[in-house]
Amino acid sequence: MQSTKEMITEESFLGAIYKGAKMGADSIISLLPKVKNDALRSAMTVQLDGYERYAAEAAKALKHQGVEPREENLMVRMSAKVGMAVNTMISSDAGHIAEIMIGGSNMGITDMTKLVNNYETKDSDAVRLAKDIILFEQHNIEVLKRYL
Repeated sequence: MQSTKEMITEESFLGAIYKGAKMGADSIISLLPKVKNDALRSAMTVQLDGYERYAAEAAKALKHQGVEPREENLMVRMSAKVGMAVNTMISSDAGHIAEIMIGGSNMGITDMTKLVNNYETKDSDAVRLAKDIILFEQHNIEVLKRYL
């Protein structure tokens, strides 16, 4: 039986980066209409730009390999959207939205760390991209803590 490290291809690694970045961007787009705090809105817009930039980098790398990037399936995307809608019906104050965003960033850190740890090639552009995203997510959390 192959180890997990051998089963992850660069294509699947980059695909996971792309999906994660697109989910982050989609989440912010869903939340922005509920944000009343201008400073939080500005911070979220900066994060949205970052997610879109990372998605574009992963998409470019995938296309270079002859692979068309694919987003999460519709059910996963809709489930996330509904979850956020319900969560913001409870409260849409800045602290609550920051808490939702921090949860998403923590999920991103966890997902990227698992990818890096389970990928055999430790010195690749895909690994460097994932590590950049981890740093980006950690920075996002620090920015969002101001709104808790």
